[in-house]
Amino acid sequence: MRIASPFKAFNNIFIRKSFLEAQIIVTRRCNLSCGYCTEFDNHSKPVPLAEVSQWIDALHRLGVVQIAFLGGEPLLHEDIDKIVAQANRASQTSMTTNGFLIRKEIIDRLNAVGLHHMQLSIDTLKPRANMYIQKSLKTLRKKIELVLKHAEFSVHANIVLCEESKPEFKDIVNELRGYDIPVTVNLLHDDTGKTIISGPEYLELWDYHHEHSKVISFIEQDYGRELLEGRTRDWHCRAGARHIYVDEFGMAQYCASQRGRLNKPIVDYTRDDIREQGSIKKGCEKGCSVFCVYRASLVDSDFPHVAKALLKSVRNSTLAVPFTSGNGRPPTAAASKPHLESIGENKQQT
Repeated sequence: MRIASPFKAFNNIFIRKSFLEAQIIVTRRCNLSCGYCTEFDNHSKPVPLAEVSQWIDALHRLGVVQIAFLGGEPLLHEDIDKIVAQANRASQTSMTTNGFLIRKEIIDRLNAVGLHHMQLSIDTLKPRANMYIQKSLKTLRKKIELVLKHAEFSVHANIVLCEESKPEFKDIVNELRGYDIPVTVNLLHDDTGKTIISGPEYLELWDYHHEHSKVISFIEQDYGRELLEGRTRDWHCRAGARHIYVDEFGMAQYCASQRGRLNKPIVDYTRDDIREQGSIKKGCEKGCSVFCVYRASLVDSDFPHVAKALLKSVRNSTLAVPFTSGNGRPPTAAASKPHLESIGENKQQT
């Protein structure tokens, strides 16, 4: 991912100690209904542009480095390009989408406003008959090819590892590697963020991903192994300080899995809130597999590990080093260029 102002990003992260990433829900509505997802409905109206603009302005005042737009399905928002354009004034921008609504006109609009990165959710080779998983490579193959041909933003794929995706996991990793698309993997968790899969079969697939994918982040590699072995690490979550989740009502939350605990309007959020939330433990850390928050938290608690993992990513010729300018082009043109997702973006399970 291109970083337009690397020195500004460095200052916001290490001097001002601001948010590495803010996730904004621009609509809770989704055009799909995947069985593992708890973050959607089929009726909500998109958040009005004027309201989202206020939230973005508040985040800019606080020095956020990256803003990620989520849903539901963010491409259902008719003003998504205008939202991205405003966020781009002082932050990097990314989006997580199921890809079903992608077409050339959408790509052109996102190119025009300078979207930096897109995460595509792809879980299996084929959709499941029970509709538990609907985001498949068979359905999205032409969408991927369209993005690779026309997008000026970088792209990666995210796979949710669960019982339904397990049989085809290695195949989809290999297919995506053939496209030269970087990959992240999330572990299925419950609605509180606790991992609910474990065992040697999952552990083998986790290791296979790190050995055969174009891996974006190695930061959570050992931590993910521990979770799949049934072990729980006691770490310090810095949600509310390094990572923030803004729901469709404009309320700041720790993350998608811990909604209702922080519950403060983002327009009223202050640097005192950031300092306070950075110092307190949340009590939900053990067993948590919300990797975007885990990665952001480690910047403060174990930066040597972060630096070592990022160096490994560079040696693996991935896109994993943050804070460095790249050309932002998708796959082979951007394959050795660094970006920020290794620390921040990775929406859970959608």
